[in-house]
Amino acid sequence: DNIDIYAAHELGITVKNTPNASSDSVAELALAHMFAVARFVGTSNYTMRNGEWNKKKYEGIELSGKTLGIVGMGRIGKSLANKATSLGMKVIYNDAFGKQEDVTYEFLELNDLLKRSDFISLHVPYDKESGTLIGKEELNILKEGAYIINCARGKVVDEEALLEALNSGKIAGAGIDVFEVEPNTNEDLVNHPRVSCTPHIGASTIEAQDRIGEEVISIIKEFFTL
Repeated sequence: DNIDIYAAHELGITVKNTPNASSDSVAELALAHMFAVARFVGTSNYTMRNGEWNKKKYEGIELSGKTLGIVGMGRIGKSLANKATSLGMKVIYNDAFGKQEDVTYEFLELNDLLKRSDFISLHVPYDKESGTLIGKEELNILKEGAYIINCARGKVVDEEALLEALNSGKIAGAGIDVFEVEPNTNEDLVNHPRVSCTPHIGASTIEAQDRIGEEVISIIKEFFTL
């Protein structure tokens, strides 16, 4: 997000990242957001701190038995799929590179996945050329009462269209770790009672940061031994 890759390539500058280090951490956060929106964890916590005790108001749903649609079956998507199936969820997926031979879950085109999923978790990069992946048209395709989880990139989802879908009741909730503008400026979205939000902390675990450091050291050593 912070480096012009094309310019670096033209100038002969090597750009590396650490894609393996944070996969489990991001997958766990996506799962945490799924629990949070399914059981009103954030909202009920907030209202309890303000003196409210209302059990009937926060009747949620179980994850077990629900269909999780994963968009982007890379390292993070695969990690989330394994965790979700352990909870009794049915996993389906879509990936820009098509069906993967080493993945046993059902592959679907994006629109078909959106129609069938109770939860949709996004794990794809933002493509400037193709633009927003989930906009008003895609949100209208979703089944009534579905949930959207975005721990990928903020611009993958049209925030205004998402807010409209939340307000209309088309979707039941959203878990968001990434935003179109960071730090976030969309107060209506983050303050929505059916939104679980975090400030881009997908990789912010002790374990992930340790692995990132180790990978960076390995990359530097490899670079200077070429």
